[in-house]
Amino acid sequence: MEVFFEKGIKHTAHGLNFYMTYFDDIAKVLPREAYCFIVGGWVRDRLLGEPVGYHIDVDLLVDCDPREVAKKLAERIGASYFEFEKKGIFIKRPTIATVVLRLPPYKYRFDFAQIKGKNLEKALVEDLLSRDFTANAMAVSIDDVLSIGAKQTLIYDPAHGMEDLEQGLLRPVSLDNLEEDPVRILRGFRLAVEKGLQLTEDFYHFVEKKAHLLKKSPQERITLELFKILRHTESSKVLRDLYKHGVLQVLFPDTARWKEVKGQREHHIYALEEHVFKVLEALELVIEERDRYLPAELLENLGKMEVYGEFSDMELLKLSALFHDLAKPHTFEIREGKVTFYNHDKLGAELVKEYGKHYRWGEEATKFISKMVREHLRPFYLRESLSKGQLTDRGRANFWKECEDIAPHLFLHAIADALGSGDQEIEIKRLLETIHDLVSYRRDKLSKLSVKPLLDGEEIMRMLGIGPGPLVGKIKKALEDAQLEGKVSTKEEAVEFVKEYFRNLQEKP
Repeated sequence: MEVFFEKGIKHTAHGLNFYMTYFDDIAKVLPREAYCFIVGGWVRDRLLGEPVGYHIDVDLLVDCDPREVAKKLAERIGASYFEFEKKGIFIKRPTIATVVLRLPPYKYRFDFAQIKGKNLEKALVEDLLSRDFTANAMAVSIDDVLSIGAKQTLIYDPAHGMEDLEQGLLRPVSLDNLEEDPVRILRGFRLAVEKGLQLTEDFYHFVEKKAHLLKKSPQERITLELFKILRHTESSKVLRDLYKHGVLQVLFPDTARWKEVKGQREHHIYALEEHVFKVLEALELVIEERDRYLPAELLENLGKMEVYGEFSDMELLKLSALFHDLAKPHTFEIREGKVTFYNHDKLGAELVKEYGKHYRWGEEATKFISKMVREHLRPFYLRESLSKGQLTDRGRANFWKECEDIAPHLFLHAIADALGSGDQEIEIKRLLETIHDLVSYRRDKLSKLSVKPLLDGEEIMRMLGIGPGPLVGKIKKALEDAQLEGKVSTKEEAVEFVKEYFRNLQEKP
């Protein structure tokens, strides 16, 4: 890449390819004489030579109504359209018109905003100088990009972002810009890892003094940035940095207590705070090599759940790993000379529900993460039972009955948890054998058993002459267990089982 720096705010770049086919469509829906500039991440990533990837986000500025342009583009390319209003004294671009096009595995997002002013170039410069980082404060005209015969592309760069990129730096345009929108703190940590850039000292000083401002930021925007972090293949690095600089503790105050737990039980060789990030690091590797650990039948639906429009259950799996031991400091006790954390799984699940509600993850996502935290120890209990020869078909069936919806995620997490705890190779092998045992049981036995109750509550009450109450539920549960164990397979057998079970209950003192 050959770049010539000129005096002032513009650079002439040779050999750069900012083009994509949809820019032709944008040009065709623009009003005559209207101007359009491509700004931010698309320009930055082309300068860095980044691969386009599957998630393509393009920010555009127009000097006309962004809503009309976006609506016409959406209609032209068969995409979805929506808009939202930003509120605040300092907001430069109050209306954002968004076009989203899904062509799996690709997802395109075009965000249109308006610039106003008699002097268009001056308005553009003012807009760029209001942005977060110098690397994101550059723009190119769509006319330049579409001029195939042109040998030069003019880059507007009033914050000297190109110089910072050449030095490998991610520098705030100004600290005031960060203070006006503290969510940019999260974006800074993410971009530094994603793009291999070094954040500048003034950024870290700002975070040290002002991270608490995130408490007043819109929860949905914090969640959006958090999920973007989790989507990255090296999200563990970003989360570790957020924790190191106190940002994670601002967002999730319970994580501040991780430091309290220095020594864990014999199954852990790391202090709690280090263990959490070791698990996250291991999980990223396990996810990448999931074909090696799980059979194809369990991998079919991984990543299919839609979260926040552009994310999936894979981001939720990582968030579950971050929070799996969240409540250990709350439940720390020494009993008979041993460190214990009884019920940290259950309490952790409740804490996660509160965070999910506060940050508006959505009911489905919150339920998923909470259940993952509540059940994360289960594969290890089953490993212990299997190694002792005590794992019954009833235990296997109950696992699938209660955890089938999260089983693949639970297995991947358990493997990462074992690796992040420093488990010995023999223990990892036993865990994998346990997973194989459970999957084989599901395939070879459970699929042939009747899992739908052969008798419902009304039938049980009529048969036994009893009214509604806990007893009916207890009998129904016993019948379901008997079906799962293969002891009962027909309605006639179910009737006999219920009568016998009820008689035994009455005979007990």
